[in-house]
Amino acid sequence: MPSLKDWVVAGLVPMTIASSTSRLPSNCTNGPSSRRCWQDGFDIWSDYTDPKVAPPGKLVEYDLTVTQVTISPDGYERLGTVFNGQYPGPLIEADWGDTLRITVHNNLTNGNGTAVHWHGIRLFETNWIDGVPGVTQCPIPPGESQVYEFRATQYGTSWYHSHFSLQYSNGLYGPLVIHGPSSSDWDVDLGPWTLTDWYHEDAFTLNWISLAGQLAPIPVSTLLNGKGTYDCDPGLDPACTGKQEYFETTFQQGTKYKMAIVNTATLLTYTFWIDGHNFTVIEADFVPVEPYSTNVLNVGMGQRYEIVVEANADRTQGSSFWIHAHYCDIPDVIPNNKVGIIRYDESDTSEPATPPLSEQHRDFGCSDPSLGDLVPVVKKTVGPRVNQIGPHDYLTIGEQGKIPTPWEKDPRVHLWTIKNTAMYVDWQTPSLEKLTADHDEEFPPETVPVTLDFDTGEWVYFLLTSNYSLEDVVTPRNLTPSVHPIHLHGHDFAILAQGKGPFTPDIAPQLDNPPRRDVVDVDIGGYAWIAFEVDNPGAWLLHCHLQYHASEGMALQYIEQPSKIKPLIENAGVLNDFGNRCASWKRYYNAVDIPNDRPQDDSGI
Repeated sequence: MPSLKDWVVAGLVPMTIASSTSRLPSNCTNGPSSRRCWQDGFDIWSDYTDPKVAPPGKLVEYDLTVTQVTISPDGYERLGTVFNGQYPGPLIEADWGDTLRITVHNNLTNGNGTAVHWHGIRLFETNWIDGVPGVTQCPIPPGESQVYEFRATQYGTSWYHSHFSLQYSNGLYGPLVIHGPSSSDWDVDLGPWTLTDWYHEDAFTLNWISLAGQLAPIPVSTLLNGKGTYDCDPGLDPACTGKQEYFETTFQQGTKYKMAIVNTATLLTYTFWIDGHNFTVIEADFVPVEPYSTNVLNVGMGQRYEIVVEANADRTQGSSFWIHAHYCDIPDVIPNNKVGIIRYDESDTSEPATPPLSEQHRDFGCSDPSLGDLVPVVKKTVGPRVNQIGPHDYLTIGEQGKIPTPWEKDPRVHLWTIKNTAMYVDWQTPSLEKLTADHDEEFPPETVPVTLDFDTGEWVYFLLTSNYSLEDVVTPRNLTPSVHPIHLHGHDFAILAQGKGPFTPDIAPQLDNPPRRDVVDVDIGGYAWIAFEVDNPGAWLLHCHLQYHASEGMALQYIEQPSKIKPLIENAGVLNDFGNRCASWKRYYNAVDIPNDRPQDDSGI
């Protein structure tokens, strides 16, 4: 029988970079040759998983205004939904230990509410600012604002985005950086590189193609940091501007550059590489890892990797090099996989040479890095489980076809499920409203609640597997042409086992310092076995980050330590604001959206 490692597509065998395991002097400072330091008493080995272990910080404030504007990131005009009039949204940055106070203003005129999710941020004991309509809040109505405030107890690179249905697919997202130590040295920080697929039509309209049972709509281009190219003729199509550009950056020989690859896509898991360069992976989803070297990497939707690239390319064939990204399973689904340019000579404006696509890049597959590659610097051992994990407890990924929907828009739609139920949350009565009511309220089955009423510090295990099949099989497998990037709010999780084949009971979990992250790719035909520690009361979403699947119900919510949720909200003094926002949304929705035939017509998330 093949081992778990045999089932993970690894590409090249990575080379582990030697790292020190001894603590640095307490007075060391962060610099090009001492990136493991941060400040006095805090370094790469400080246990950031304990929210009480964070440096003292300052207050950092931002304002984000949501509007619709015409944008043309790939040279083709369309109406986008954006923050502060720009696409992508502005960089939000702070230092480890800082408190962020971000005020979101909804200036939309199309009847949409909004809410903003801080992707990967644990939000310890502050579940009410997780930004999920129907779960942690009511939407922000047009003309109103909401303040989100949280402390940065983690560090690394992520993004923020709307969680109001498919809104972020129309452009409503931006990069988020919490500066902190790194597990490998570097000279220059190039910041986040957001990688996304792009459409020329509104995401809410395109979603009905998928709901009708057809394959999800194919994007027309790939963007890197909001720039890309699309082949069109301004003389034939007035929406074609003729102004398209690649993202470009300049390297200096011998310099080590840090950047973070952030997949903000709607549909595609990307295979990423840079011609002529290897790179060193140093962080995955806010978790610093022991550095390892590779030259190609899969990045699932919602996943982030901080990498270090040394400018040491062989320049005998030219001084400029392509940055590439293509869909991991069907490389030619978007014909152009060139998404950016690295130049060693900034005066050079010619296109780089284009080497032929290698078999390694074409056939790399869709798997995450192997479990042996992503070794967390801060070591953790997974404790024994307190929940059941038999086959009837599996989090099965599947499809329901041609069934009535909770919103009764059209009974002939296809929905996606976890635990055999397609999620539908009501924007007017979010989960936290039920959990803070004066009397017990039942959760409707379509809200897919999973209660975790366990003591702090206990561990729960869940197996994500697939039951969709085009034909009868003995062991259910995911045979859809899709990877499922599963994201957990409020936690990261340990990956106990992961593979491309069907799960079998003899697979042993890795409990000694397994990889930890907050998005795991359930590969085509595969599974992922995850575990996390019960320690953060709230209603936390677990969902597929493929946007069409989330919109069609592929989600559940963990109701974690329910008896502790209401006291936390009361003690924080936010219960009145929470109630007032819901009352305001209900008035707007019923007075404006319903009379104008704009009902909630998807899962809501």
